[in-house]
Amino acid sequence: MYTITHAQNTALSALQSIDLALEGSLDAASVLAVRRDCAVAASNGPILVLLDVTEVTSIGASGVVGLLEVLHLLRARGGDVRLFGSSGALDDTNLQAHLGHVARIYATRQAAVDGGTPLVRVRRPKPRFRLLRFLLLRFLPHSRRAMFGWG
Repeated sequence: MYTITHAQNTALSALQSIDLALEGSLDAASVLAVRRDCAVAASNGPILVLLDVTEVTSIGASGVVGLLEVLHLLRARGGDVRLFGSSGALDDTNLQAHLGHVARIYATRQAAVDGGTPLVRVRRPKPRFRLLRFLLLRFLPHSRRAMFGWG
C-alpha cells in the first residue's frame, strides 16, 4: 500500500516546485499517482518535483521504470525530479539498478532544492595494453596481424 501526501512548499528556486512524499512500496500504482500529479503540475510549464522517499519500504522493478519515465517526461519539458531522504530499500535499489547514474538522490530537502554539489565524472577503467597494441599495429606486417586476428 502506498500513500502520497503533498507537503508545504517553501522552496525558493528559479523553477516552480512541488513536494511529494512517498510512503510504503514504490510500484506501478504509486508511480502512476506520482505521474498524474506531475503531469498536472507540469501543464503550466517547467516544474521541479521534490520527492521524499524516506518512508519507502520496498521498491519494485515497475516502480523504478515508472520513476525513470516520470523523470524523462519532466526533463523533456524543462523540469526535473529530485529524490531526497534515505531509505534502506532505496539504497539497495540504487546499488542494483545504478539509479544514481540517472537520478541523483540527495540527503536533505534543501540539498535537493539547491542541486547539491556538482556531479563527479563517472570513473571508468583505464584502457589496457595501449602501448602493446600501438607497437603491434605499427611494426607487424599486415599479413601477420591478420593471422593473429588483429587486422
